[in-house]
Amino acid sequence: MQITVSSGKGGVGKSSITASLLYLLNKEINLVAVDADADTPNLDILLGVNRWIGEEPLSGERVAVIDGDMCNGCGICAENCPYECIEKAGRAYKVNEVLCEGCNVCSIVCPHDFVISFKDTVPGVVRWGETAYGFKLVSAYLFPGRPNSGKLVFKAKKRAESLDAEFIVVDAAAGIGCSVVASVNGSDFVIVVVEPTEVSISDAKRLVKVLDHFGLKRAAVINKFDINSEFVPVVEDFLRESKADILGYVPYDRSVVNAMLEGKPVVEAFPDSPFSLALREVYDRLKEFI
Repeated sequence: MQITVSSGKGGVGKSSITASLLYLLNKEINLVAVDADADTPNLDILLGVNRWIGEEPLSGERVAVIDGDMCNGCGICAENCPYECIEKAGRAYKVNEVLCEGCNVCSIVCPHDFVISFKDTVPGVVRWGETAYGFKLVSAYLFPGRPNSGKLVFKAKKRAESLDAEFIVVDAAAGIGCSVVASVNGSDFVIVVVEPTEVSISDAKRLVKVLDHFGLKRAAVINKFDINSEFVPVVEDFLRESKADILGYVPYDRSVVNAMLEGKPVVEAFPDSPFSLALREVYDRLKEFI
């Protein structure tokens, strides 16, 4: 079974909730976690991964290379590059490899043969290690400025499936980009974390459209519900319309920040905090849902 925790908007507490749910689930189920926020993975910090056991690069990507000795400086490649990654370098032109996505436009429009070639590059890696709680974490890590986070997340999920666990819990990135699509696709259901703000609901609506497209079941957690309690009924109406069962309401709690500073899930670091007490109720409801 695969559960994915997603949000649409960033900063709603998705990773803190995921880490605490993993801590509780691990006591009853053989599981593996996947950090699918390839641009900014951080679940290893909350779960105490001190070292990575293995690492596998994402291969098959490439970037353009311009031979400076053969380039006559006509600039046609720079004029047509859709990513604006080709720039003047003295008499010739060169490729900014951070921006290049290997689309091949430059070599097609170049009027001279053998000036532009391509070289293989590695946009990111999939890493895996053991958490402080005995279960494994697979993490997708995209190098700065590189494309194909979706492919990397897909590869991370495949690695998780090979680790012989009954249960996979995926912590998705914010938004609805390709890494989020790769995260939710194939899930048995998705937990949508929302907060009572206009922007959170706006982004969650876009996420729900993605879930509808794939026909995915969903449930929801309303986090920090007490920061704007008058708006909570609006959130509840939205979730009902979205066919998302509400697993629970979690209050704003300073212990979340303190747990991050300790590098632990909140339910372990501060088991009697308002956050932890509310999240245990979410967990009990989640077990019924499972």
